[in-house]
Amino acid sequence: MRSSVPPTMRIGELAARVGVSTHVLRAWETRYGLLQPSRSAGGYRLYGPEDERRVREVVALRDQGVSAVEASRRVLTAERSGAATSSPDATHPDGAGANGDQSDPGMRADPPLLVAQLLDAISALDEDRAHAVLDTAFLDRSVESAIIDVLVPFFVRVGEAWELGRIGIAQEHFATSLVRRRLGALSLTWGLGSGPVAVLACPPGEFHDIILLSFGVLLGRAGWRVRYLGADTPIPSLTSACRLAEADAVVLASRRPAGFRVHADALRRLGQEYPLWIAGRGATPRILEELEVQALGPDLPAGVVALTTTAREARRQGPAASDPGDGDDASSVSPEPSASEPRA
Repeated sequence: MRSSVPPTMRIGELAARVGVSTHVLRAWETRYGLLQPSRSAGGYRLYGPEDERRVREVVALRDQGVSAVEASRRVLTAERSGAATSSPDATHPDGAGANGDQSDPGMRADPPLLVAQLLDAISALDEDRAHAVLDTAFLDRSVESAIIDVLVPFFVRVGEAWELGRIGIAQEHFATSLVRRRLGALSLTWGLGSGPVAVLACPPGEFHDIILLSFGVLLGRAGWRVRYLGADTPIPSLTSACRLAEADAVVLASRRPAGFRVHADALRRLGQEYPLWIAGRGATPRILEELEVQALGPDLPAGVVALTTTAREARRQGPAASDPGDGDDASSVSPEPSASEPRA
């Protein structure tokens, strides 16, 4: 039954409330009929409380291991029958098991297979097929799993293939552009909330920032407010941004040690003002020693925990650890969330 509350939300607002990208919401609407928008006088789709409820129920089931297609089927079936959504271990009248055994097997592909399929698609510059693989990754898995288990290994494979001459610079650029658009939809909530602030950038001359962008998405879903400066950022601009944003953490990524070394003095000064992490292949032990900063390793979830722990400790110390008039409030640090918890 439709809610008596009129639909007023555009899809961007709905995405921000439920922590699911607009791209995924549109896919759930067109593929599974999960959303039932109305049209405004101007022709815009408007979504209401029932749409939000359905999405939240699908997200809850998906986080328990149910595929997106099966979770959507359960939610809609329960709505039509007036019953509560089935638990993941229930047996269904149609004979499907607890994990939705009769759902599309392509929607349940293992991460290594998704990585291989995505590499094949970008090698052929096949955008439709690449988007289909990304749809599978993001629809059937949590955002965290799609990034950690699919996108990060995929870009490792892309780098290896490029170094071996199996793909060209065109394919590498194509892959980056494709994934950047997908991750960009997940950055819409970066400015919301009152959690700690992270400034992310690459030093001058470094243009490969897709893993840094992935880390920003994970930080955002953990409650951080992210100020993403991206590739080829001048160090004076980075320093100004950190002061303007009152950063709680700074992450700088580069594939080459020289990307850090040529700015060593400025980065040491920056590290004295803010907790500074460096990442990428350029973050060698010698560079870490020279700059006297911390390393952000390849384990992105561990990196999120490290930044969150540092920010929480700094806020816990309160004004004594900062300028008396800086107005920092320890209560603004959000409790560390579950990795699979959607962001409203």
